[in-house]
Amino acid sequence: MKVFHGSDHIVKTPVYLGGKSDNDYGNGFYVTEDESSARSWAALNGNPKHSIVNRYELCIEGLKIMNLNDHGILAWIAEVAANRGINHEAAGIAAEKLAERYKEDTSQCDLIAGYRADDSYTQVIEAFLMNQINTLEVKRLFYKGSLGNQIFIKSAKAFEQISWIDSYEVLPESEYQNADLQARREVGRFLSKRMRAVLLEGYQVTGVTAQYALRGKKLIYQKEGDFYV
Repeated sequence: MKVFHGSDHIVKTPVYLGGKSDNDYGNGFYVTEDESSARSWAALNGNPKHSIVNRYELCIEGLKIMNLNDHGILAWIAEVAANRGINHEAAGIAAEKLAERYKEDTSQCDLIAGYRADDSYTQVIEAFLMNQINTLEVKRLFYKGSLGNQIFIKSAKAFEQISWIDSYEVLPESEYQNADLQARREVGRFLSKRMRAVLLEGYQVTGVTAQYALRGKKLIYQKEGDFYV
């Protein structure tokens, strides 16, 4: 399969454990099947002189793959919170409990697929952990940011099965940056308004909140229909 990585430099040989441990799914190499997403990531995360899309061939034969989207948004939130960490103490307590109950065992996985988070979007996860938004709103806010899906290359075996094809430079396209900035502003305004409503106006968030997910028995995700029971 063809995959792409947006960066500020050419990456011919991704290095096993050469990244940071506090990324979405841990220390590894992040790619996407969507070339337009890679172009956007390159334009946003590169610099005016070097915004690079790297193209690779990834052989998935014999690899154990987990798609977090198949396990529900709670599994994804638990995975990202466990790896990225949570700054707010109260949210951190909820994150720890959520990981105990909903984090999938990824220890034997070679690849992990799922939503892409982003440094500035961790505020969405913290708002969920503070019971200010529900799971449906988490998904809606991440879709608003058009962050897309990603594939996390995790194991040494998987690193042996990715090979660089070529790379090309993209201009730091202003439409990507402007759209991203606008989305971040809208997300920030929504979260600020919701926090005020919860703290000052007594607004009660309905649906699957962190508190609801941690109360009583573990919720079971129904992939057909995308809901919890």
